[in-house]
Amino acid sequence: MMKRTFYSLFAIIMLCQACISQNTVYASTDMFQLSDPRINVSAIFFESHTTVTINVDLANSVVKYSIDGSPVNQNSKVYTTPLKMTESAVVKAKVFHPDYLESQEVQIEVVKIANKRVIKEMVLSTKPNDRYPGLGSAGLMDFTKGSAQFGGDKQWMGFQTDTISAELKLDENVEISQVIISALTNQSNWIFAPGKIEVFDDGKIVGTTTYPKSDKETSNSATFLSVPLVKGNYDKLEVVVYPLKAIPEWHQGKGTTPWVFIDEIIIQ
Repeated sequence: MMKRTFYSLFAIIMLCQACISQNTVYASTDMFQLSDPRINVSAIFFESHTTVTINVDLANSVVKYSIDGSPVNQNSKVYTTPLKMTESAVVKAKVFHPDYLESQEVQIEVVKIANKRVIKEMVLSTKPNDRYPGLGSAGLMDFTKGSAQFGGDKQWMGFQTDTISAELKLDENVEISQVIISALTNQSNWIFAPGKIEVFDDGKIVGTTTYPKSDKETSNSATFLSVPLVKGNYDKLEVVVYPLKAIPEWHQGKGTTPWVFIDEIIIQ
């Protein structure tokens, strides 16, 4: 009798498990998003060329990219071999797979340097915060890019002030037309891109640009801010960077003074 009861219970349990198995709903693979591609570059700043490589982990994935700053979509170029870049560019990439959701778009910007020896001397009129002193003015003209891990990277100078001013002594035999500021955007740590940059020659403005997107919510990234100049030969320029007056209302630090992080000032 007990043996018969045991087998009956066993049969009932197996039947229940079969029913459960038949009714189990598994998540479709197209609900899972692919990991972002990894973009590596031989040099952010270069004189002749630099090489960009894009890596992914999942087999049968397809990487698509653009080099003109346009968004990546299904119609973009397919990445097959490392990209040899000979001009400044914004490289964007995204991963696609037939069974999964496409990845987030990632990007990196590379900058061609026309002449590394235009700046002969740089004097900072604004002192950086003691927490983020960088390498002094020499660190702003060494063509070495700071990393995203700003806390342990000595390339970054951090400022929390109304204006940031630097005086540049230049090779007056070189005609120039542009100033580029390499900055960091990391809004979760209250680091915002500047709102405006002005360039002066002997007190006269020769270049100015505003950045209306500085107070908009955005992902963490290196930010290259370009200021077109009146083309000419200059022996001295003053570059004045204006941070946002206050962190915008949508941020938890609203109303306070944002940080501005700079690791390079480039003359083109």
